[in-house]
Amino acid sequence: MNQVVVTGLGCVSAAGAGIELLWKRLKEGQSMIGPITRFDTAHYRTRIGAEITFEDKLSSQAGFNILSLSRNTRFSVAAANEALNDSALLDAPSFKPSRTGICLGSGLGGLYFSEEALATLATTGTRGVHPMTVPFVDPNSIVNQIAIRWGLTGRQSTISTACSSSAHAIGAAFDLIRSGRCDAVLTGGVEATISPLVFAGFDRLRAMSAKNENPDTACKPFSDDRDGFVMAEGAAILVLESETSARARNAKVYARILGYGATGGAYHPVMSRPDGEDLTRAMREALADAALSPTDIDLINPHGTGTRLNDDAELAAMQMVFGEHLPHISIAPTKQLTGHMLGGAGALESLHVVKSIHESCITPIRFWESSTPLNIQTAAPLARRIRFAMNNSFGFGNNNASLVFGTHE
Repeated sequence: MNQVVVTGLGCVSAAGAGIELLWKRLKEGQSMIGPITRFDTAHYRTRIGAEITFEDKLSSQAGFNILSLSRNTRFSVAAANEALNDSALLDAPSFKPSRTGICLGSGLGGLYFSEEALATLATTGTRGVHPMTVPFVDPNSIVNQIAIRWGLTGRQSTISTACSSSAHAIGAAFDLIRSGRCDAVLTGGVEATISPLVFAGFDRLRAMSAKNENPDTACKPFSDDRDGFVMAEGAAILVLESETSARARNAKVYARILGYGATGGAYHPVMSRPDGEDLTRAMREALADAALSPTDIDLINPHGTGTRLNDDAELAAMQMVFGEHLPHISIAPTKQLTGHMLGGAGALESLHVVKSIHESCITPIRFWESSTPLNIQTAAPLARRIRFAMNNSFGFGNNNASLVFGTHE
C-alpha cells in the first residue's frame, strides 16, 4: 500500500490570503474574529464572525482574474494555486494530469448565491437572474474550476457532510492515493456562508456565541462559560502525494497522513450523542488505520466548537480513547482564533496540524478557563516535537471524521 505525504499547502482565511499569514496569527494566538461587515446585523443575536474582506486581493493569489467566478470558487481556486505552487507538482517531469485528482468538501456549497439569486428574482424577475446561477450554486463548481484552470483530469469529487465535509474529503483523497488510483490529489475544503439567510439560520438555532462585545474570546472551546461557535469562511487546500512520487521528484514534504476514521451516530440532526460513543469510534478507527496506540499521540486539534453539547461529547470521547494519557497530549482548539469554517473547518485545522508537526510548535489560544483535565496552551507558543497528531471533525447529523498525521522521517 502506498504511503501518503503532504507536499503543498494553501489557504484563504480571515487572517488574509496565504498560509503564512494564517500560521503567524495562530502562533501568536491572535484572533481573526470581528464584527460582521457584509450585511446589517442589527437584528441578529450574534453579530460577529471571521469573514473574508479582501476579495480584491484574491486574483493575485490565484494568478489570474477570478472576479467572474462565484465567491466560494474564488476561495478554492486561490488556495489551490498557492498549494500547487508550494508543492511544485506541476513543474515535475513526472507530473501526469490524468493521475492527479481533486477531492474537496463543502457543507453548504453555493447556498449564499441561491440566496442572492432569489432576492434578484423577486425584485427584477427572471431577466435579472445570472445565467450561471445553476453552475455557481452547484457544490462541484469548487472542483470544476480548479480542474479547468490546471487541466487536471484524474478523479474528481465534492463531499458534503456538514462540518466534517473537508475532513472526509482529505480521508477520501488519502484512500485514492494509497489504493494506487491517483499519484496526487488536491484536497481540502471551502465555505462561503457569511450571508443573511445562512447566518440567520444559525442565529435562530442559537448555536452561535452572543458575546459580541468580546469577539477575540467569544468562542471558548471547553471553557466553563462557553455559549456557542463563531462562523468563519474561506478555503484550505493540501496537496497529498504518494511518497514514491514525492521522492522521485525530490519534493519538499511537510508530514505524512497515516490514518482516517469515519463513523455515524444515528442520533439527531443537530445534537451530538451525549456519551460521545460515535466520536470515540472515529478516533479509534483512525488510530487503528495508522497502526498507532493512544499513547503515541502528542497533539490533538479537536472539533472544539465552543457549544456546550458538542464540547461535552468530544471531551467524553477523548477521555474514553486516551484515558490517563490525555493530560500529556497538547490540545489546540483553534476555532477560538479562526472561527468555525463549517465544511471547510477540517481542512483548515489539518493545515494547522501539518504546520505544527513540521515546525515542532504547539500554538496557543487567548483564553481558556475550565476544570477539565485538558492540556491547552495559552498566551505563547510552546516548542514541542510532535511525532503524531490527530484532527477531529464532527458534523451535524452525527457524521464524524478523525485524521492522523505524523512526522516524515
